[in-house]
Order: sequence, then structure tokens, then C-alpha cells
Amino acid sequence: MQLPAFVDLRPIGRCNLSCPFCFGPRHEVPSMPWDTARNVVDVLRDGGVQGVVISGGEPTLLPYLPDLVGALRKPFDDGRPAPRVVLSTNGLAPRKAMDRVLPHLSWIALPLESADRKEHGLLRTGSPAPHRDRVLRLLGEVRENHEHVRVKLGTVVTRLNVKGAPRVLDLIEDASLPDVWKVYQMSETNYGADNRDWLSLGDEEFEDVVSACEQAARQRGVPLRVYRNSTRTGSYFFIDPDCGIVVIDEGEERRIGNLFEKLADDTLRPAQLLTPARNVENFAGTYPDQ
Repeated sequence: MQLPAFVDLRPIGRCNLSCPFCFGPRHEVPSMPWDTARNVVDVLRDGGVQGVVISGGEPTLLPYLPDLVGALRKPFDDGRPAPRVVLSTNGLAPRKAMDRVLPHLSWIALPLESADRKEHGLLRTGSPAPHRDRVLRLLGEVRENHEHVRVKLGTVVTRLNVKGAPRVLDLIEDASLPDVWKVYQMSETNYGADNRDWLSLGDEEFEDVVSACEQAARQRGVPLRVYRNSTRTGSYFFIDPDCGIVVIDEGEERRIGNLFEKLADDTLRPAQLLTPARNVENFAGTYPDQ
């Protein structure tokens, strides 16, 4: 059995935010049970997966998250490297909860949408606490106490943060700067599709923001990566909370069946579902190996 080199595992749809651009599973989708998640881990490790991005929804709401990350990172008896693990989180989990997960991570992905507090608040909605301040605090704690964990900062560009997005790095002191800053064109799927008419930018407008972000990144010495919807097809292999496999075809999500069912009847053909080179470049470009 051979799976794609890099997989996005979305074991939960539930989230403690309600961001209007979210392209993850719907929040009401039931979470993946731990027994099932443990079986998924076995499949990923046996299938030669090199890296896993754990996202959602908000994965820190899963009580078994430390066990999930630890199982993915467990050393192989034959000395093969375990998959690299990235946690994509909104940054709201308490520090004690994060301290149980961070030792096992290769990367953590954190969001900051704007240097302008109002702009950021319009996009990261539903937080009971100042979300931007919590993210900055967690970023500092990772840098101070978990030096082995690398940091990707993500900024989703919409009509609401055109001015503040290029100034995100202004919020961060030199000692806490991310290893990678990635600027995203808003994906028009799930909640992003619901809100595209009033939230989405056109390609030319997006590229104007990218140019400003490139200049800001050069000034601070931070590598910038850019996600464009035009390169989305063929890059992703998602596993959803119900173990459904989701790929991107012509810019849209396409569900192709249940992971375990396709393994059982030997109909899983990753090379027919995505472009291996794009899958590798998407992960390795965003989360380069040390």
C-alpha cells in the first residue's frame, strides 16, 4: 500500500471560532472517534506517509490529540523516520494543553490575519478572548520553550484585511518571527463558498496584496510562501472526520469514498487523484525539513 507523501488529516469539524472564510469541514460534523483515529494512524504509517498536517475544525478540542500526535511520531523499530507532524491550530488552547502536544510536533501553524485589530476581529470571529493577543502569546511561548518546533504563520487575504494583511509581521518582535509566512488566497469551499460574494478578492487584487507582503517579508528576513487557488488542484489529500477522502479537482472539493473501504477493495490510487509533485511541493515548500 502506498499513500501520498503528505496528507491533511481533519479529524474534527467542530471549532471554537466561526471564521467566515473557513474551508474546513462543517462544524456540526461528528468528530472522529479515537479508535478510528488510531487505525488511521496505522494506515498512514504503513503507507509510507512522510508528513501529516492535523487540522479541522480546531484539533486542540480533541481530548485525544496528544495521543494522536504521539502515535504518529512514534519511532519505527527499523529506524525509518516517523512522519513529520504539523498542527494547524487557531491558537486558543490553554498553555497546559499545548505543552502536552508541542514536544511531539515538527511544526505549528498559527493564524494572524491583520495588523489592524478590527480587521482581524472581523475574520477571526467567535473568540471569547482577544484572539490576536492569544496567538502572539503562544508564538512567543513556542519560541522560548519549544525551540525544536518550527512556526508557520498564515494570513488569509480577503476584502476585509487588504490593508492590514501586509503589516502582520509588524506585530512580532525579531526573536519571535516565524520560520515561514504563508499568504493564502481565500478558498471558495464550505464556509468560504457561503461567503464568497462579499468576502473573496479577485486574482489581480490578491496579487497586489501579495506584492506588499513580499516587500514586508524581505524587510524582516522571513521566507514568504503564497497559496493561490490556481494551484490547489492536485495538491491535497484530505481525510475527513468520517474517514472520507477529499481531493481537489478543478478547484473544487471532491469526495472519493471512505479510506478504509477503498483500502479493503484495493481501489485507492493516489496517483490518479492528485499530482505527486504538487503534493510534495505544497508541503515541503510550506514546511521545509530542517
